[in-house]
Amino acid sequence: MEPAVHLGHQTQVTLYVNGADGRARTVALWIVRVDGDAYVRSLTGVGAGWYRRVTAVAAQLWCPEGIVRARFSPVADAALLARVDAAYEEKYGLGWPGPVAFLTAPVARKATLRVVRERGEAPPAFEHPA
Repeated sequence: MEPAVHLGHQTQVTLYVNGADGRARTVALWIVRVDGDAYVRSLTGVGAGWYRRVTAVAAQLWCPEGIVRARFSPVADAALLARVDAAYEEKYGLGWPGPVAFLTAPVARKATLRVVRERGEAPPAFEHPA
């Protein structure tokens, strides 16, 4: 059974996704919550390999409470993007203003993804990269 994980309350999650070559990749992501939905951003924009991959296939997010299998959908709504900016500033800005400035910059803002948790069976086994 899948553990009860509240993604938006996490400080950081680790994304595990298979690359185009079939090898597992990991990326540490800061995650925020807006209106009950969780969001992540690619610091380097939409050209990042992990970003391109997760918009096409599901991936796993690992956090202290458990593992979540999720799909990721790009966000284009300007008002929502501004609210995600504010959520990053509120959650991380006091402790890490430098990284938050990068996460709210235009290149990262364009790479905002809504995390859509997949329901159902527990996530399949995922090989940790050696």
